[in-house]
Amino acid sequence: MDFTCAILAGGKSTRLGRDKATLKVFDKALIQQVYEKAEHVFKDIVIVSNHHDRFFGIDVPIVRDILPIPSSIVGIASALLFANTPYVFVLACDMPFVSVQSIEYVLNKVNGEDIIIPRTEKGFESLHAVYNRSCISTMITRIGLQRLKISDLFPFFIVREVEENQVFMNRGASVFTNINVEEDLSLVHRLGNE
Repeated sequence: MDFTCAILAGGKSTRLGRDKATLKVFDKALIQQVYEKAEHVFKDIVIVSNHHDRFFGIDVPIVRDILPIPSSIVGIASALLFANTPYVFVLACDMPFVSVQSIEYVLNKVNGEDIIIPRTEKGFESLHAVYNRSCISTMITRIGLQRLKISDLFPFFIVREVEENQVFMNRGASVFTNINVEEDLSLVHRLGNE
C-alpha cells in the first residue's frame, strides 16, 4: 500500500515564542530529526507550512494550507489534497522522540479504514496518525463550520484506534512528546541526555 508522509510545520509557536520546526534540539533542527525518521519509511514526503519556503538539508515539496485557519485539521486536509496516494501519514514537526518503529507500527494497522490513530491515556494522537483521502470533503465541511477537532470527525468515518504499546516509547519518553513551552524543551533535553 502506498503512503505519503506529511510533516506539519505550519504552527505559529506562540506559546514557545520561537519557530519549533527550526529549533535545534540535540544539535539538529526538530523538523530535520522528524524528516530523517520519515525518510526511512516513506518514498513520498511533503511538508505543510505557510511560514517556510525551504528547510536546510530537506528537499521535499512544501505545501501551503488551503485556508488561512491555524489548525492541524487544515494542515491535514491540505496534505490529503496534495497527495497522490490513498493514505497520508501525518507527523508533527516537533516530535523529537518519534521513531521508525512507531511509524511502522501504526502503518501496519491500516486495513481499509479512513482514520488510523493511536489512543493513549492522554487521548488521541492525531499528529502521528493515518488519514485516507476519503476524509477530504468532510474535513473541508467541518473546517467551514469551525469544527476543528479531529475527534469530531470520527462519527463520519471508519476509525481504527491503535492502543498503547511499548513501541510508542523511545529513550524513556513517549514518541508523541512535542514541544509547546520551555518546560517541554527542558524535559526533552534531560531525557535525551540520560
